Amino acid sequence: MGKKLADLHFTNRLYKSAPFLFAKVNPTALSNPKLLHVNTQMLHRLGLDESMIGNPSFLRFLNGDLDFEGLFFGASFYSGHQFGHYVPRLGDGRAITIAEIKNDYNEHFELQLKGSGLTPFSRMGDGKAVVRSSIREYLASAHMKALSIPTTEALAIITGADDVYREEVEKSSIVLRVAESFLRFGHFQYFAHTNQLEELKTLVEFAIENYFSAYKDHPNRYVLFFQDIVKRTAKLFAGWQSVGFCHGVLNTDNMSILGLTLDYGPYGFINHFDQDHVCNHSDHEGRYSLGNQPSIGMWNLQMLGIALESLIPEVDRKRTLETYPQIFLVEYRRLLLEKCGLYKQQAEDEDFLRTMLNMLVFTELDYTQFFRGLSRYEKDSKKIAGIETPENLINWLDSYDARLNLEETTQADRHAKMLLVNPKFILRNYLAQMAIDDLSLVPKMYEVMTNPFTEWSEVEEWAAPAPLKYRNLSVSCSS
Repeated sequence: MGKKLADLHFTNRLYKSAPFLFAKVNPTALSNPKLLHVNTQMLHRLGLDESMIGNPSFLRFLNGDLDFEGLFFGASFYSGHQFGHYVPRLGDGRAITIAEIKNDYNEHFELQLKGSGLTPFSRMGDGKAVVRSSIREYLASAHMKALSIPTTEALAIITGADDVYREEVEKSSIVLRVAESFLRFGHFQYFAHTNQLEELKTLVEFAIENYFSAYKDHPNRYVLFFQDIVKRTAKLFAGWQSVGFCHGVLNTDNMSILGLTLDYGPYGFINHFDQDHVCNHSDHEGRYSLGNQPSIGMWNLQMLGIALESLIPEVDRKRTLETYPQIFLVEYRRLLLEKCGLYKQQAEDEDFLRTMLNMLVFTELDYTQFFRGLSRYEKDSKKIAGIETPENLINWLDSYDARLNLEETTQADRHAKMLLVNPKFILRNYLAQMAIDDLSLVPKMYEVMTNPFTEWSEVEEWAAPAPLKYRNLSVSCSS
């Protein structure tokens, strides 16, 4: 039997250990709130009963209009480098942490309302979120989890009747975000740059105690803490590159210490492979292009290292940062080989994969469709169902056939494995926009994007690149 809201076990470890991290603030409830969708899998993980979805108290909970014992309401201080420039005070401008809870399996989850009104860090904003950006985050976080890429998640999304002013008048929305922790690089930067070193140490000790507990009694725990963050970040970025995901705003304040995909703003999945692809039309210099993402991960880690200089000697920080490129490359190579159905690594694999990516650049084949089609490729056939076969592709298939000769799996086993790692559906911008334009599509879109390896023949067209009417769709930081 699942719990009711009043039965949740509120722990609030971060607030109790580091109250200096938060400014107390009350959410602003949406007028005429309506429940748009609930992530029932997350509901169950929290230990809640599905029957409560229709209960008015659940809608009030999602709207921040409640007074359950054990809740706290706080927006956190942080700073960060935005497009390479340090901004000394940022903070949760649209997000309010309402609680941390523990489920029956001893898992801890922080709960945040995103879009719940003004906080001390809203700056010139209104603290609200629009339906457009809320749907994009809600769908994307669930989709990334289905792709096995570490991410923050969401429990539910509600809409309201309030007008919100962006480039045009839009309607309001709130997403209840869920993660083991929302601690960002920028939290540590804030306390380091304001010379609050005791608070910084307390925050680091809290993170080690609760999220990196294997090191909590180790004399070099600060170094091991940093090493783990570097490793998680490198693997996260390799995962992004392997599926063609562009984050769009890789500022240090959008970086998770747990290696989670955090803050879904102007993200996008590529159509054809293009290292220069920029998904955020506010990024005029292409700082956060697809090809730049891995090096930006390294740069952001360097900034975190500087914030930790009072705890970690320079030689250890430098040595730790130098591991990032190799961790990234090994993981990226492993993921690409897996997408190709290749499991016995060979000395020539790096050249083989580089040739493949160059072929994808020249042919401009759809990235997702190419790998999905390759998942059913019959050796020596020199053709991929549903994919054009220009000369560059045929030449590469020659080398692919030769590489397959070195594998020990059968063709049937290879196909089965590849179909489980190469999605048929990816959350292209136009699909998210379709759901935004027609909210009745949200349930089906959610179902497909949380099961992207399934065929879903009834929405076959969703597997295709953008139709002409959505071809020039662009996304900015406005939300």
